[in-house]
Amino acid sequence: MTSILHPQPLRSPSMTLYLGSRSKKAKKQYQRQFPPKLNRFIRSFPKSSPTPLLVNNNPYPQTKLEALETVVNDLESSMEKGIFIDPHIFASLLRIHGLIPTSLLRKNVGISSKLLRLYASSGHVDEAHNVFDQMSNREKSAFAWNSLIAGYAELGQYEDAMALYFQMQEDGVIPDQFTFPRVLKACGGIGLIGIERQFTGFGPIGLVAISTILANVSYSRIGAQVHGWIMRKGMEWDVSIANSLILWYANNGKLDLACWVFDHMPERDIVSWNSVISAHRMDPKALSYFECMEKDGILPDNITYVSTLSACAHLGLVKDGERLYSLMIEKYGIEPITEHYACMVNLYGRAGLINEAYAIIVEKMEFEASPTMWGALLYACYLHGNVEIGEIAAGNLFELEPDNEHNFQLLMEIYGNEGRASDVERVRTMLADRGL
Repeated sequence: MTSILHPQPLRSPSMTLYLGSRSKKAKKQYQRQFPPKLNRFIRSFPKSSPTPLLVNNNPYPQTKLEALETVVNDLESSMEKGIFIDPHIFASLLRIHGLIPTSLLRKNVGISSKLLRLYASSGHVDEAHNVFDQMSNREKSAFAWNSLIAGYAELGQYEDAMALYFQMQEDGVIPDQFTFPRVLKACGGIGLIGIERQFTGFGPIGLVAISTILANVSYSRIGAQVHGWIMRKGMEWDVSIANSLILWYANNGKLDLACWVFDHMPERDIVSWNSVISAHRMDPKALSYFECMEKDGILPDNITYVSTLSACAHLGLVKDGERLYSLMIEKYGIEPITEHYACMVNLYGRAGLINEAYAIIVEKMEFEASPTMWGALLYACYLHGNVEIGEIAAGNLFELEPDNEHNFQLLMEIYGNEGRASDVERVRTMLADRGL
């Protein structure tokens, strides 16, 4: 409420001075009390009027959006000056932000961008991404994208940062000079050392760069952004990239997508067939793909047989495994390597053919068995209760892997299942003596 105070009359011992209207007689009396020069000065001085004094003047009220912008600007300015911002302040900012209607905030790109950057730079990436999702016309500038990519990278969420970069590419947003340093940090965090420049526009994107990134990221984080980016670049049917996609989808439980890529490839090489067979290493379709491969005139290699024999072992297809093993040696002249022998040990062991599995190690091989082979044999002995060969396998593992507690536990399980309590205690003492 504004109050108006009128000035009080000025009083002196010799006269009374009124600043309002007066009679002519009063004026003459008033003028005669002063010297002539002073009378002329008074007559020339302009008449004053009452001056109102403003008390309790309230400023013009701000809207919620204006209040939010004021807070954001103040916080942003403080952070730029290196002033520490108490995290509790952001809780208040979140409350103010929550009071603004989404439709109103969407229209103000400037405040949305600043708000996003403030959240992201202070570690509140979930809130930042929420603002990002609500922004309109975000494809017109890289600013918001850069802020969110930087926020994820600073928190070590490198895959999320890379996913956003791929989405940025997919949406046709043109990166700027601030985009690349942030993407480089994300690449380094994922382990894409040496190929970062290819993902930031500084070099040609190749068979190796895409394969490397697919081998280092999970489907759940990056998802369809990578595949979409590849398609946008017109690279989806490059043989090497398609092969990488097959393995990537398969390793992340997307077998249907792996098959889709393989089935739509305009051309395939041995790696393509190996990739799809490996993708089905726990599925009977692995052998069907192997047969189709032979019909297409593609010669299998070592990797092909590792995948097919592994599939036979997991599926318990002993006869098929033996047939493929003989075919590998007799028809294609491929000398068995460690991985092939390990597959056969696993094949026989899972099927309960412990003596046959043991014979592979001691009779067929011309080199020392690896811990993987002895481990597969020990596990088979645990499954099928073979104490004698289990002791042999465990003894070799104790020498090859003296600190592997799992081997001791398996042997104790084998003894325990046979009721040999004293042997269980003996192995437990061995564990204690080794500090395990």
